[in-house]
Amino acid sequence: MTSFHDVAEFSIRLSELPAVRALVERAVTQGGFPAALLNRLQIAVDEAVTNIIEHGFSNQPAESASFTVRIDANPDEFRVEILDNGVRYQLPNLDDIDIQRHVASGRNGGLGVFLMRRIMDVVDYQYETGRHNRLLMVKKRPAG
Repeated sequence: MTSFHDVAEFSIRLSELPAVRALVERAVTQGGFPAALLNRLQIAVDEAVTNIIEHGFSNQPAESASFTVRIDANPDEFRVEILDNGVRYQLPNLDDIDIQRHVASGRNGGLGVFLMRRIMDVVDYQYETGRHNRLLMVKKRPAG
């Protein structure tokens, strides 16, 4: 069975997003996961990484910290784990958001976790005291 595994470390800069997207693309392509899901997977990972950079390290210079992305992919499953030493956070319990109302209210943010949960089958966050934040996201191959 075709599979892909990689671990990469990135600085806490938004300029790293293209490299993270490229890693997701390599995982899907080389792991044999359905290419039709690539864009959605990139959006989910992009949202997670953006939140970590913008909220987890807002008071630290970019040179002082990094985050790690572990990706495993095969034809049946795409799994990404993101580890960082930023501020501990909570994933909000969001009911379905009315996108039109959200946009009409003038808000231009706040949809990251909503999108991650919409796209992925599993979104699990854990904090290990004194160690790191760990965000795990999994997408299973759709039936049929």
